[in-house]
Amino acid sequence: MYDAVRTVVLRLIRSREFRHDSSAGPVYFVLYDVESEYRARELAAALHAALYGHLEPLAHAMPGTPT
Repeated sequence: MYDAVRTVVLRLIRSREFRHDSSAGPVYFVLYDVESEYRARELAAALHAALYGHLEPLAHAMPGTPT
């Protein structure tokens, strides 16, 4: 599950939705300059759910994510 989440975070960084110094570490994610509080909360909730095996919120927040 973690690999799928890390892949999505790296994709978001590469798409420049976040600053280039954002990162996906082994036990944490650091996301800088998210466009709005709503988007930050949406992604945080989706990433949290994905870490527990629920990929649907992540697929909704980031289209193209496998479920």
